[in-house]
Amino acid sequence: MSQQKKKTALLSTSLKLICTDFDGTLAEADGRPISDAFFERLTAWRRHGDVYWIINTGRTFASLQEDLVRRKAPIWPNWVVALEREIWLVRDRRGVGWFEWNRKCELMHTQLFESVHPVWKLVEDYITRHTQAKLVEDAGSPLGIIASCEEEADEISAFMTPLLANWPTLIAVRNSIYFRFSHKFYHKGACLEAISSGLAILPPQIFVAGDHLNDLPMMDHRYARHIGCPSNSVDEVKKKVRAEGGYVASAKVAEGTVEALDRLCPLPRR
Repeated sequence: MSQQKKKTALLSTSLKLICTDFDGTLAEADGRPISDAFFERLTAWRRHGDVYWIINTGRTFASLQEDLVRRKAPIWPNWVVALEREIWLVRDRRGVGWFEWNRKCELMHTQLFESVHPVWKLVEDYITRHTQAKLVEDAGSPLGIIASCEEEADEISAFMTPLLANWPTLIAVRNSIYFRFSHKFYHKGACLEAISSGLAILPPQIFVAGDHLNDLPMMDHRYARHIGCPSNSVDEVKKKVRAEGGYVASAKVAEGTVEALDRLCPLPRR
């Protein structure tokens, strides 16, 4: 291989983008600061060139913003995907919505939710009559559901599957015991693809990490070549990571995410 080809190959595979979920992937549930190890590794990578960081979360942007302040995060992400579908550019710790994407996303969801009106009554009746789950307001969905436990959440998922088969563009997005509804074509993977395409970054230059079911859409070689997860991830995520040739860490949360990053994308030697 010529020197030019070697240089081109190196440029096409060097890390340019780190995309992480937040809760369970970087942030502990007890509210403690995010491990310094993650920020140290991000800083080390940035010494080798421009490396962007995306937080890809089911939270609202405001909720994430408040938690980053509360946890005293020393570095903030360049981009945030909120509610698994809104895209925000972060400037001076404030969000600037990607107008074109977010406007189309909102329009598509408004039309979808209005067109599947019979679903909401069926779901409400099932939850009220057959479960101990709570129906709650959700910023990104006509209905939000909080199951009483993981086992009940499994039962709700089993109920949803045949029901939603009648409306193929409507999906129930689950994260642990929490559910919301969304358009099939708007998810964490689609948002990652939109941002990386805008930055002219290719999948071989992207590392992605997540820990729960709503992370599965972005943990795919279509969007990222380097896929990892911490040890506290649910079994479905671990299975997907292994199937994609990724790395399941032995450490939990942020330390596990750093472990996966180091294994899949070792820092270049100076």
